[in-house]
Amino acid sequence: MINLLNLAEILAAAVAGFLIGLVTLWMAGALYFDVGRGSKFAKWLVAAWGVLLLSLFLLWQPWWQPFLLVLAIFAPFLVWWLSQKPSNDRDWNPNFVQLARVVLEGDLVTIHNVRHTEYRSLTDFTVHYETRAYHLSRLVRVDLLIVFWGSPLICHPLLVFDFGDDGRICASIEVRYRKGQKYGFFRSLYRQQELIYIYCDERDAILKRSKHSPNHDVYLYRIQAQTDEIQKVFLEYVVITNNLAVRPRWYNGITTNCTTSFYRQRDHDLDWDLRWLLNGQLDHMIYDHGRLDNRIPFAELKEKSRINELANEAPLEGFGDYIRQRLPAYQ
Repeated sequence: MINLLNLAEILAAAVAGFLIGLVTLWMAGALYFDVGRGSKFAKWLVAAWGVLLLSLFLLWQPWWQPFLLVLAIFAPFLVWWLSQKPSNDRDWNPNFVQLARVVLEGDLVTIHNVRHTEYRSLTDFTVHYETRAYHLSRLVRVDLLIVFWGSPLICHPLLVFDFGDDGRICASIEVRYRKGQKYGFFRSLYRQQELIYIYCDERDAILKRSKHSPNHDVYLYRIQAQTDEIQKVFLEYVVITNNLAVRPRWYNGITTNCTTSFYRQRDHDLDWDLRWLLNGQLDHMIYDHGRLDNRIPFAELKEKSRINELANEAPLEGFGDYIRQRLPAYQ
């Protein structure tokens, strides 16, 4: 009986220790990002939090009493954290000032605030916003852009909707950056950044990465899909886009990012695959599902689908056609 009681106490202490570890790390991040806003003061907050916890568990016995106190501190802090609301009223980076809005009138699709940025560098650019009109009935093709920036484990996917004679439009699910803000994975787990659905000219989307972003590799694939499915995906984007204009959402690097947001917006017709989460293999997953050109092995297709050099030399007029005419999937 004594041994069983000792074992139960050990297990309870282990579980409590695990929970305290999670609470400690999460609150350290929340104090740093959401309270201290990443300032020097934030570092002192995190240090004070660590000293407080260490002192409690070293000086106060039995262990379950400081454990209950930490939970009592954590509960109202979590309530406060959850009460923070996303907003469309921030001091935004110029590339993220305008939210797109889409108006459907029968077959006519009008997209307001289509971004068309001319980059001279990542810090020197001119942002233009314009209104473009398309006919939904002409949307019969969609392409996939995949961007890697140093790690094969993660990528950024974008869709390019092809409306035939009406032209192409690129849709990208991204972080809506505030002025002076950069991407950070741990920052993205807290309430620091909003979600945005960007509609932009494909030159904007591609050249920003291929020409002006060091160590970025850009790949372009033709998606194999039926017309009705392509139009359905586009209309799903439209719904989320217009919703974000009135009900902003937080971006989250795990649950609400460029890939998981796409998965969640679908009408539950996609099978779950770990590569939706660890998305560095996203293009391979799509290939495995028969949605990319399977006339050649995936490794060869990927090698031939890298477009950095093609994009950087492509002319202004016929930019997208120039690239596609030189890729195997479009032959």
